[in-house]
Amino acid sequence: MSPTRRQALAGLSALSASLAAGAQAAQAPDWPLWVIRSGAGTVYLTGELPPEQSDWRDARIEALLPQCGALWTETGRANRGPVGPLIVKYGFDAKTPLMSRLDATDKDRLAKAAALTHLPVERLAQFRPWLAAQQLEDAYYRTMGLKGLSANQVLTAAAEKAGIEVHSEFAAQDDFIATFGALSPEEDLQRLRATLDDILAPPEAVERANAEWVRGDERREAAEVARMKRLYPEMSEVILLERNRAWPPRIKVMLQNPKPTLIVVGSYHLVGPDRIQAQLRAEQLSAKRI
Repeated sequence: MSPTRRQALAGLSALSASLAAGAQAAQAPDWPLWVIRSGAGTVYLTGELPPEQSDWRDARIEALLPQCGALWTETGRANRGPVGPLIVKYGFDAKTPLMSRLDATDKDRLAKAAALTHLPVERLAQFRPWLAAQQLEDAYYRTMGLKGLSANQVLTAAAEKAGIEVHSEFAAQDDFIATFGALSPEEDLQRLRATLDDILAPPEAVERANAEWVRGDERREAAEVARMKRLYPEMSEVILLERNRAWPPRIKVMLQNPKPTLIVVGSYHLVGPDRIQAQLRAEQLSAKRI
């Protein structure tokens, strides 16, 4: 799960372009990368940020991929069947309309976010909170022209072209939808509130945190994860902590493979006391930044 950046639209495109250019320049020499080794096995672990105006690129990591036997990402691109019925099943709740679950502050913030992303509130009102959040986030990227491919997308395309196996935490879109559809009412609402925080946050602050993380300074990113954990504990448990804890068993299996494996996850999974690296330490595995 990664941050988004929002504020008034006036002048934001120019600001985003400038900050994106700076972030791309900063990432070139040393995009964050960790290595986990055990016996003859090797696993590389890296993170990704939300899309920029240009495609993600890092020559060092891209050069590692052909040496790997597999790439692991968060969400696979395949569907086991039509997505529409799944969205209806897990993303709609006719018995509990969205607006009936929001207080006055939530409704005001939702209206502001909808205006920024050019989404009618009436359209969002038919969704469960998690799906309304997803729609808002996707609309933000479109509105701001952030069409660059993420690290996940760049590396997945390269792996498929090279015939390298691609696996995912959520093997198919079906699994992603079902997981969010299984959120409890409180987790569901917290997901929307956290997304509204992102949408309405000053964009320059989030861009600064992203750029610092790329340079190896994770303090702002870690502070944001801590804030989410404090304000939205139930959601954070499901969306961040449980998923972080699930990676060491997978990585142990990867370390048995004859070729290295490369993993790409959102940057929030790589900062703070509950990060994936800390989960690995608890299992006597060391993730060393290289």
